[in-house]
Amino acid sequence: MNSIGIFQYQSRKETPTDRIERLDQAIKKIKEKVDIIVCPELFMSGYGNAEDIKKYAEKSKGSFAESISNLAKKFNLSIIYGYPELEGDKLYNSAQCFDNKGASLANHRKTVLPKTSNENEIFYPGQKNSIINIAGLKIALVICYELEFPEIIRNAAFNKVDLVIAPTGQSNLWPAAARHISRSRAFENGIFVAYANSCGKNNGINFMGESKIINPKGLDVVSAKDKEELIIGEIDLNLISFVRKKLPYLDDVKGIKKY
Repeated sequence: MNSIGIFQYQSRKETPTDRIERLDQAIKKIKEKVDIIVCPELFMSGYGNAEDIKKYAEKSKGSFAESISNLAKKFNLSIIYGYPELEGDKLYNSAQCFDNKGASLANHRKTVLPKTSNENEIFYPGQKNSIINIAGLKIALVICYELEFPEIIRNAAFNKVDLVIAPTGQSNLWPAAARHISRSRAFENGIFVAYANSCGKNNGINFMGESKIINPKGLDVVSAKDKEELIIGEIDLNLISFVRKKLPYLDDVKGIKKY
């Protein structure tokens, strides 16, 4: 069994240092062992404010990244967090993963950019998918909108991932993504999904919260509501095998006639 935590952050006007301190305090309250903590999309800068995004953008080995690395070592767990990445003259909507020794395992750049909050105008799209291994789990890392493409998640499932982790910045204008699509992606692929959203109101956006960890049956292992909290759920790999024997979508889809 592996335990995954999601830090559902209440988005507010704060510096990255303030946000890291809030994460630190939230992890300190955990009583059980946790292998991975996931923070929302653009956790470092906040979502929806181009000025803040540019102000707090940094390279993947920047000072905020170093603070997260130190936090991962301090608590002996992996941390995945969203941030605006500056590489040369380009900005990327990225999510980086540090393992429990403080080493960067992946730096995923969002490959599909929506028009929401002008993401497609602020950022450059990434070009690669990201699959990593943590504590015996094979994990695909995606960011928000990417989860809404069944092709991306099906491809990850064909690559034998156990868990899809999706930092997100979902507003209450599009509740289907949190309430239905994330659960469908888990169910139709026989995998776990960790959906890490913000909550609260910031930059004119009402973030809906409702972060969750979903099992291969498409049911919530644990879910948050609309307040800042750190939720924890267990990943039972045996459930993947059980569900896929009963509902072999990944095998049966190969026999479907394409139009």
